[in-house]
Amino acid sequence: MNDLETRLREVDVPEPPLGFDTDEVADRAARHARKRGAGIAVIVVAAASVAAAVLFGPGPAPARPAAPVLPPSPAEQARINLAFTDALVRALPERRSLTVGQSFSDALTPDRMSTSAQFADAAGRRGFVQLTVRGALTSQQVVAPDRACSEPVQAQYCTRLSLPGGLVLRISWLASETSPGVIGRWPCQGVLYRPDGSTVMVIADPELSVTEEQFVRLITDPAFVLR
Repeated sequence: MNDLETRLREVDVPEPPLGFDTDEVADRAARHARKRGAGIAVIVVAAASVAAAVLFGPGPAPARPAAPVLPPSPAEQARINLAFTDALVRALPERRSLTVGQSFSDALTPDRMSTSAQFADAAGRRGFVQLTVRGALTSQQVVAPDRACSEPVQAQYCTRLSLPGGLVLRISWLASETSPGVIGRWPCQGVLYRPDGSTVMVIADPELSVTEEQFVRLITDPAFVLR
């Protein structure tokens, strides 16, 4: 019995054929794994790109060039001249004559416009008033409101008024003796400061004999703004 078992162990029984090449199968599996890994990598990259687009959105659009600031148009000049005329008519009800328009001394530049008025009062004395309207871009051309009354121009004294809506008004005054013991005063310059940085300036001859109330109504006319 032992001899039979020994002989059976020594017999080399051939394995049945598998029907395929194991080396070829291993090569195919390796190639498939590599392709699958590449596909997963592509999917991961694409998913990351989509996620970045969702989270961060597109990049900032290029900034548009700022529109050039131009001088007031002829229509704008006509509108302000008409408003200036109406304001002076109310301030000088007893005038003999009044002419409003641009003169050689009136500036017409980007964000700024000046216009002048010549008039004759009830006594026939001729006077002059200049209006300058500035936008916020040219506010640096005017002395700051906190120094307005400390730097009067050719004025005996100055007043500063705080008006509704955040407006600040500086008025420089001239004074003289109109009769024995009577001192009269006339506004020679006023600057109105608006919260948005725009300003209105009125320069007048002493012949513009108006009260403070009349002068405030003149310089605070809502039409004196560049559009």
